[in-house]
Amino acid sequence: MRTALYVLLALAAPAFAGQTVYKWVDEKGVTHFSDQPVAGAEKVELSGGANRPASPPPAYAPSAPQETPVKAGPAYSRFVIVNPQQDQAIINTGGTVTVQLAATPSIDARHTVALYLDGAPVAGFSGDSHEFSNMPRGTHTVKAVISAGGQTIQETPVVTFHVRQESGAQPPVGPAMRSKPPKRAAGNKLVTKQPSFAALNGSKAAIDPRTNLPVKTKPAPVVPPKAPAKPKPAPVGQNTGK
Repeated sequence: MRTALYVLLALAAPAFAGQTVYKWVDEKGVTHFSDQPVAGAEKVELSGGANRPASPPPAYAPSAPQETPVKAGPAYSRFVIVNPQQDQAIINTGGTVTVQLAATPSIDARHTVALYLDGAPVAGFSGDSHEFSNMPRGTHTVKAVISAGGQTIQETPVVTFHVRQESGAQPPVGPAMRSKPPKRAAGNKLVTKQPSFAALNGSKAAIDPRTNLPVKTKPAPVVPPKAPAKPKPAPVGQNTGK
Protein backbone atom coordinates (compact mmCIF):
# COMPACT_ATOMS: atom_id res chain seq x y z
CA MET A 1 0.00 0.00 0.00
CA ARG A 2 2.78 2.35 0.92
CA THR A 3 4.61 1.52 -2.28
CA ALA A 4 1.52 2.29 -4.34
CA LEU A 5 1.18 5.68 -2.71
CA TYR A 6 4.78 6.52 -3.57
CA VAL A 7 4.17 5.42 -7.18
CA LEU A 8 1.08 7.59 -7.42
CA LEU A 9 2.93 10.51 -5.96
CA ALA A 10 5.76 9.98 -8.45
CA LEU A 11 3.29 9.96 -11.37
CA ALA A 12 1.45 12.99 -10.04
CA ALA A 13 4.64 14.92 -9.32
CA PRO A 14 4.67 16.72 -12.68
CA ALA A 15 1.13 17.97 -12.11
CA PHE A 16 1.96 19.22 -8.61
CA ALA A 17 5.35 20.50 -9.52
CA GLY A 18 6.17 23.59 -7.54
CA GLN A 19 3.34 22.92 -4.98
CA THR A 20 3.54 22.22 -1.22
CA VAL A 21 2.22 18.79 0.01
CA TYR A 22 1.74 17.71 3.57
CA LYS A 23 2.68 14.17 4.60
CA TRP A 24 1.72 12.26 7.72
CA VAL A 25 1.35 8.71 9.01
CA ASP A 26 -1.77 7.63 10.90
CA GLU A 27 -2.02 5.25 13.89
CA LYS A 28 -2.21 2.25 11.54
CA GLY A 29 1.11 3.19 9.85
CA VAL A 30 -0.50 4.40 6.64
CA THR A 31 1.18 7.38 4.98
CA HIS A 32 -1.09 10.16 3.76
CA PHE A 33 -0.53 13.17 1.54
CA SER A 34 -2.60 16.33 1.24
CA ASP A 35 -2.33 19.76 -0.23
CA GLN A 36 -4.01 21.16 2.90
CA PRO A 37 -2.08 21.61 6.12
CA VAL A 38 -2.82 18.93 8.75
CA ALA A 39 -1.76 18.95 12.38
CA GLY A 40 1.44 16.99 12.80
CA ALA A 41 1.97 16.66 9.02
CA GLU A 42 5.38 17.09 7.42
CA LYS A 43 5.73 19.78 4.79
CA VAL A 44 7.03 18.45 1.50
CA GLU A 45 7.98 20.50 -1.58
CA LEU A 46 7.17 18.67 -4.81
CA SER A 47 9.14 19.30 -8.00
CA GLY A 48 9.01 17.69 -11.43
CA GLY A 49 11.60 17.22 -14.09
CA ALA A 50 9.72 19.52 -16.42
CA ASN A 51 9.66 22.29 -13.85
CA ARG A 52 13.12 21.94 -12.47
CA PRO A 53 14.77 25.25 -12.07
CA ALA A 54 17.07 26.02 -14.90
CA SER A 55 20.72 25.66 -14.22
CA PRO A 56 22.38 28.97 -13.47
CA PRO A 57 23.87 30.65 -16.53
CA PRO A 58 27.60 30.44 -16.86
CA ALA A 59 29.47 33.25 -15.29
CA TYR A 60 30.03 36.05 -17.81
CA ALA A 61 33.63 36.89 -18.30
CA PRO A 62 34.08 39.92 -20.55
CA SER A 63 36.63 39.29 -23.24
CA ALA A 64 39.62 41.52 -23.45
CA PRO A 65 39.01 44.46 -25.81
CA GLN A 66 40.61 43.92 -29.19
CA GLU A 67 43.18 46.54 -30.03
CA THR A 68 42.65 48.26 -33.32
CA PRO A 69 45.84 47.93 -35.32
CA VAL A 70 47.46 51.30 -35.80
CA LYS A 71 48.39 51.98 -39.39
CA ALA A 72 52.08 52.63 -39.65
CA GLY A 73 52.94 56.08 -40.92
CA PRO A 74 55.76 57.00 -43.27
CA ALA A 75 59.26 56.09 -42.18
CA TYR A 76 60.36 59.72 -42.52
CA SER A 77 58.33 62.73 -41.43
CA ARG A 78 60.10 64.81 -44.09
CA PHE A 79 61.67 63.59 -47.31
CA VAL A 80 61.88 66.24 -50.02
CA ILE A 81 64.09 67.76 -52.70
CA VAL A 82 65.17 71.21 -51.51
CA ASN A 83 67.19 72.08 -54.62
CA PRO A 84 66.15 72.73 -57.31
CA GLN A 85 62.75 74.05 -56.30
CA GLN A 86 59.50 73.47 -58.13
CA ASP A 87 59.43 75.34 -61.51
CA GLN A 88 62.84 76.90 -60.86
CA ALA A 89 64.65 78.30 -63.88
CA ILE A 90 68.39 77.56 -63.88
CA ILE A 91 70.07 80.08 -66.20
CA ASN A 92 73.60 80.22 -67.60
CA THR A 93 75.22 77.54 -65.43
CA GLY A 94 76.86 75.73 -68.33
CA GLY A 95 74.50 72.79 -67.77
CA THR A 96 75.52 72.31 -64.11
CA VAL A 97 72.58 71.44 -61.83
CA THR A 98 72.90 70.35 -58.18
CA VAL A 99 70.17 68.21 -56.61
CA GLN A 100 69.96 68.36 -52.80
CA LEU A 101 67.77 66.07 -50.61
CA ALA A 102 66.56 66.57 -47.03
CA ALA A 103 65.17 63.86 -44.71
CA THR A 104 63.89 63.87 -41.12
CA PRO A 105 65.11 61.79 -39.36
CA SER A 106 68.38 61.06 -41.13
CA ILE A 107 68.22 58.30 -43.72
CA ASP A 108 68.69 54.87 -42.14
CA ALA A 109 71.88 53.08 -43.15
CA ARG A 110 69.77 50.02 -44.01
CA HIS A 111 67.79 51.99 -46.59
CA THR A 112 68.82 52.71 -50.17
CA VAL A 113 68.19 56.05 -51.90
CA ALA A 114 67.81 56.23 -55.69
CA LEU A 115 67.57 59.38 -57.81
CA TYR A 116 65.51 59.56 -61.01
CA LEU A 117 66.03 62.19 -63.71
CA ASP A 118 63.23 62.41 -66.28
CA GLY A 119 62.00 59.00 -65.06
CA ALA A 120 65.34 57.20 -65.52
CA PRO A 121 67.56 56.13 -62.59
CA VAL A 122 70.78 58.09 -62.13
CA ALA A 123 73.84 55.85 -62.04
CA GLY A 124 76.38 56.38 -59.27
CA PHE A 125 74.07 58.33 -56.96
CA SER A 126 74.79 58.09 -53.23
CA GLY A 127 74.34 60.28 -50.16
CA ASP A 128 71.92 63.18 -50.19
CA SER A 129 73.20 65.32 -53.10
CA HIS A 130 74.29 64.96 -56.71
CA GLU A 131 75.70 67.37 -59.27
CA PHE A 132 74.77 67.01 -62.93
CA SER A 133 77.00 68.43 -65.62
CA ASN A 134 76.14 69.22 -69.22
CA MET A 135 72.41 69.17 -68.45
CA PRO A 136 70.55 69.72 -71.74
CA ARG A 137 68.49 72.84 -72.18
CA GLY A 138 64.77 72.47 -71.58
CA THR A 139 62.39 71.19 -68.91
CA HIS A 140 63.32 68.25 -66.67
CA THR A 141 61.88 66.32 -63.71
CA VAL A 142 63.67 64.78 -60.72
CA LYS A 143 62.58 62.67 -57.75
CA ALA A 144 64.19 60.48 -55.07
CA VAL A 145 63.00 57.08 -53.79
CA ILE A 146 63.89 55.25 -50.54
CA SER A 147 63.69 51.45 -50.63
CA ALA A 148 64.70 48.43 -48.57
CA GLY A 149 64.87 44.84 -49.72
CA GLY A 150 63.63 45.81 -53.18
CA GLN A 151 60.42 47.41 -51.82
CA THR A 152 59.70 51.15 -51.98
CA ILE A 153 59.36 52.76 -48.56
CA GLN A 154 58.93 56.43 -49.42
CA GLU A 155 59.51 58.86 -52.27
CA THR A 156 59.70 62.62 -52.71
CA PRO A 157 57.23 64.68 -54.75
CA VAL A 158 58.34 65.13 -58.36
CA VAL A 159 60.14 68.46 -58.91
CA THR A 160 60.04 70.14 -62.33
CA PHE A 161 62.81 72.60 -63.26
CA HIS A 162 63.95 74.41 -66.41
CA VAL A 163 67.47 74.80 -67.76
CA ARG A 164 68.07 78.03 -69.71
CA GLN A 165 71.36 78.70 -71.44
CA GLU A 166 72.12 81.68 -73.67
CA SER A 167 74.07 81.11 -76.86
CA GLY A 168 75.21 83.01 -79.92
CA ALA A 169 72.75 81.08 -82.06
CA GLN A 170 69.83 81.92 -79.74
CA PRO A 171 70.59 85.29 -78.07
CA PRO A 172 68.20 86.58 -75.43
CA VAL A 173 65.57 89.06 -76.55
CA GLY A 174 62.96 91.09 -74.74
CA PRO A 175 62.87 93.90 -72.19
CA ALA A 176 66.13 92.81 -70.55
CA MET A 177 68.04 93.61 -73.74
CA ARG A 178 66.68 97.12 -74.24
CA SER A 179 69.36 99.84 -74.13
CA LYS A 180 66.73 102.43 -73.25
CA PRO A 181 63.01 102.25 -72.60
CA PRO A 182 60.76 102.74 -75.60
CA LYS A 183 58.89 105.96 -75.99
CA ARG A 184 55.27 105.92 -75.03
CA ALA A 185 52.69 106.78 -77.65
CA ALA A 186 50.08 109.47 -77.19
CA GLY A 187 47.48 108.62 -74.63
CA ASN A 188 50.02 107.07 -72.24
CA LYS A 189 49.84 103.68 -74.00
CA LEU A 190 52.72 101.25 -73.95
CA VAL A 191 54.17 99.93 -77.17
CA THR A 192 52.83 96.42 -77.66
CA LYS A 193 55.34 95.37 -80.34
CA GLN A 194 58.91 94.42 -79.48
CA PRO A 195 61.16 97.13 -80.98
CA SER A 196 63.84 95.95 -83.35
CA PHE A 197 67.57 96.44 -83.03
CA ALA A 198 67.39 99.24 -85.58
CA ALA A 199 64.65 101.03 -83.62
CA LEU A 200 66.60 100.78 -80.38
CA ASN A 201 69.99 101.74 -81.77
CA GLY A 202 69.10 104.03 -84.67
CA SER A 203 70.72 101.73 -87.20
CA LYS A 204 69.51 101.46 -90.78
CA ALA A 205 71.36 98.24 -91.49
CA ALA A 206 69.43 95.15 -92.58
CA ILE A 207 68.21 93.09 -89.58
CA ASP A 208 68.35 89.31 -89.40
CA PRO A 209 64.86 88.23 -88.11
CA ARG A 210 66.32 85.13 -86.48
CA THR A 211 68.70 87.03 -84.21
CA ASN A 212 67.21 90.56 -84.27
CA LEU A 213 70.75 91.79 -85.01
CA PRO A 214 72.24 93.55 -88.05
CA VAL A 215 73.23 91.30 -90.90
CA LYS A 216 76.96 91.00 -91.08
CA THR A 217 78.20 91.56 -94.64
CA LYS A 218 81.67 90.69 -95.80
CA PRO A 219 83.63 93.65 -97.28
CA ALA A 220 84.47 93.47 -100.96
CA PRO A 221 87.95 92.11 -101.57
CA VAL A 222 90.57 94.77 -102.40
CA VAL A 223 92.16 94.21 -105.82
CA PRO A 224 95.62 95.81 -106.13
CA PRO A 225 96.14 98.02 -109.26
CA LYS A 226 98.07 96.52 -112.12
CA ALA A 227 101.60 97.83 -112.68
CA PRO A 228 102.25 99.63 -116.09
CA ALA A 229 103.74 97.45 -118.79
CA LYS A 230 107.48 97.84 -119.27
CA PRO A 231 108.78 98.65 -122.88
CA LYS A 232 110.45 95.79 -124.61
CA PRO A 233 114.26 96.24 -125.16
CA ALA A 234 115.52 96.81 -128.76
CA PRO A 235 117.44 93.97 -130.48
CA VAL A 236 121.21 94.17 -130.26
CA GLY A 237 122.86 95.95 -133.30
CA GLN A 238 119.68 97.62 -134.39
CA ASN A 239 119.86 101.33 -134.89
CA THR A 240 117.16 102.82 -132.90
CA GLY A 241 118.12 106.46 -133.77
CA LYS A 242 116.05 108.53 -136.06
